[in-house]
Amino acid sequence: MDLNGLIWTKNVKPIDGEIWAYENIDTIYPDLKIFALHWRNLKGRDENNARYPLEAELMILRQHGKVTHIVQLLNNQVYRDTNAKEEFNIYRIVQVVWITDNWDHPPDKNTVFGYDIKFPPNGKAIKLENIHAFQEQWNAEGLTFQQHVQKELNIH
Repeated sequence: MDLNGLIWTKNVKPIDGEIWAYENIDTIYPDLKIFALHWRNLKGRDENNARYPLEAELMILRQHGKVTHIVQLLNNQVYRDTNAKEEFNIYRIVQVVWITDNWDHPPDKNTVFGYDIKFPPNGKAIKLENIHAFQEQWNAEGLTFQQHVQKELNIH
């Protein structure tokens, strides 16, 4: 699998008493593993952030310090969720390209990212090249980050 488009990460938050967000992907077309990836959007502050990842780019989803998904953005549209709680009222349509097969012990984010990385405590999409410590780590390595992720998650 080609992970060259893996340039984003986003923290996701379980809601409604769930342990993991998006563990059971049944929102849209479950056989294709397509679902609505929500953004927190209090007072419209995160709409621009939701627009930044472009169609076909890949994003690592993190939660509870673990990596649970890699998803691909299927288009450039930001949608409004009129049924959502006020806080998480916009989303993008994504397709799973990898999902953990062990919800009791998903891969640790530090293993997947290759070092002890600290992310801002929010649900914004973060472009990996904009993280100074990430650039320092991966510019010095022989393997690319994408190759490392492919090996760590056993993606073929």
